[in-house]
Amino acid sequence: MSAVDLVYRTTADPLLRLLSHGFATAYHRPPDAVWRAPYAFRVTASAVPPGPPRNGTAPRTDWCAAADQYVDVAVAPRADGVLRCASLNHPAETAELPLTGPAAQAPGWIARPYAVLRTLAAAGCGRGGADLQLNAPLPEAVGLPVAEPLECAVALAVADVHAGRGEGPPVRAQLARLLGAAVPGDDGLRRAVLFARAGHLLAADGSHQPLRAPDGGTDACLLLLTARPATGGGAGMDGAGPATATAAATASSLATGLADAVRAALRAGAWSAWWPGTRPGRSVLLLVPPDRRAAVRTAAADAFRRCDLPVPRVLRIAVAAAARREDR
Repeated sequence: MSAVDLVYRTTADPLLRLLSHGFATAYHRPPDAVWRAPYAFRVTASAVPPGPPRNGTAPRTDWCAAADQYVDVAVAPRADGVLRCASLNHPAETAELPLTGPAAQAPGWIARPYAVLRTLAAAGCGRGGADLQLNAPLPEAVGLPVAEPLECAVALAVADVHAGRGEGPPVRAQLARLLGAAVPGDDGLRRAVLFARAGHLLAADGSHQPLRAPDGGTDACLLLLTARPATGGGAGMDGAGPATATAAATASSLATGLADAVRAALRAGAWSAWWPGTRPGRSVLLLVPPDRRAAVRTAAADAFRRCDLPVPRVLRIAVAAAARREDR
């Protein structure tokens, strides 16, 4: 399968077919490559069974992993030093930006990838430019950070399509350093996007460990629980004060519901719970025995109903492998 005929393959992922079609519509040519990068998340130390003693050192707290939910990028090279970009998430907005010389003002959704590609161009990679079409399908509310997988996907895709044009693509370790120099971000999440193995957690030193149950078994599963605000009761129409008060009340209500749901999930048999990112949000990851999955979901839903909130969104997460090219 090539990027040229990906859109016509009925067996291909529908999101990848849609992305390829969007690229061809926007740029009047098919993409040269399609790359997919996993969303990544941090793993609390309580969810990682202790391994062999490490010379008296404290247990690790730097574990990250990749999820089987993805950011996708379709790309074709250019030779004029211009980056043209579009996004399925922002269909009414496109951008045309220079990769060398003075930087242009980029829309927020492409600002960080643009900074990354300018850094790569300064290092001699992809300076010819590219046409890009992006898709980040998960809403921000689910709490899986999108910046790191999007930056990695864009960098890998552009480096890849320029590799046969007299440029040597950077190895992933070098790419990770360039990404860190380009924009601030979570280096642990970037490592997971670039180097993760399916079913394994990844530490800062590059070591891997299978995701296991607390008793050492391999039958653990992950659920991503996302709170949803109640519909109706919108902000006031005659000033910022009522709107601000309503937003604060909604945030407080969601936090209460999520906290109650976590306690209920733990009572129903979940082993541990933690935020997927670096700070609290509207979602939480649960490590759950497979035979308690239904009970945990029911307990969490009941907890939200008691708080007069909609049933939360529950997404089963598998620990996935690193970013990869999808069209070959």
